[in-house]
Amino acid sequence: MPNPQSKTKKPLIEAETLSLNDWLSHVLVPKHERTYQIIDYQFPTDEHRDEFLDKIYTFSENQVRDLLRNFLVPSGSLGTDHLMRHSIHDLAPAKLAQLIEENEFIRRLTEPPFLPWEGITWILDLLPHYPRKTLDVLDGFFIAHCQTLPDGRIHGLSDAEAIIRRRYLHCDNPRESLLSLGPEEFEYLVGALFEHMGYQVAVTQTSRDGGVDVEAKRDDPGGRVFVLIQCKRYEKAVGVQTIRELRGVVARKQANKGIVVATSNFTLPAKQEASENAMIELIDFVSLNKLLNEHFGSKWPNRIAHEIRQLQIASARLCRQTL
Repeated sequence: MPNPQSKTKKPLIEAETLSLNDWLSHVLVPKHERTYQIIDYQFPTDEHRDEFLDKIYTFSENQVRDLLRNFLVPSGSLGTDHLMRHSIHDLAPAKLAQLIEENEFIRRLTEPPFLPWEGITWILDLLPHYPRKTLDVLDGFFIAHCQTLPDGRIHGLSDAEAIIRRRYLHCDNPRESLLSLGPEEFEYLVGALFEHMGYQVAVTQTSRDGGVDVEAKRDDPGGRVFVLIQCKRYEKAVGVQTIRELRGVVARKQANKGIVVATSNFTLPAKQEASENAMIELIDFVSLNKLLNEHFGSKWPNRIAHEIRQLQIASARLCRQTL
């Protein structure tokens, strides 16, 4: 059996002095194969972080995941746990008992087998398809443990969040992925997107849409929302007439809001018209890409056919039930 103290005898590499590529060449080696110690739970400096984020699309998916695995807190124990355990045991017995009763981390810290950290590396299974849920889990983990996490681990979680946002939420996907869809397919995709955003959606029949392609409702207690959506699969900018027509439909149907979702941009008059009316919202391709990244993952072009088909099937079943 290896000596548990042998780990401390490994030479320490000064990570701050290494280039990004040199640091990565050491950090991406599996821990059990290393013959050295190195800072691997966060970027050594802000410069390392900024350079990595600037180059993030040059790294393979496996390299990004391996780095995230280092930054995320593993199951088991961390090096500073013994110091915290020692300070806690100096508390009055009644106070210690109260802490154990109220805090699961303290319970795990002070009771056998003394493995206080329930790791968070499992969130890698949410990527690349669910980056928003991944960030929500990270946020919850931080809120629960911010008072007990070592500073380095706090920085590491922030670095992991920056990587996830840049790689999976801010990924620039080609507009052609949407322009290649038929008009009805694009409407179903927008409907599927709003369904993922928590709405109940209905894609209207082409001959009876009244200037609206998708109706979306959300019946939250005290906050019922009814939204009318127009889908414009255009290469050229959407003009002001579209906004004026939608505004009239919104007023006639007494909806809360009208949204124009476009694969292009909007003309200046269209933007001006929308800015003067709180009932109208414009979603251009840049904003649409961000929403698709957030709800379908950065590889959403590979998922859109599935999402469209799922909503089409659900819509067909609903129609049969109402006949």
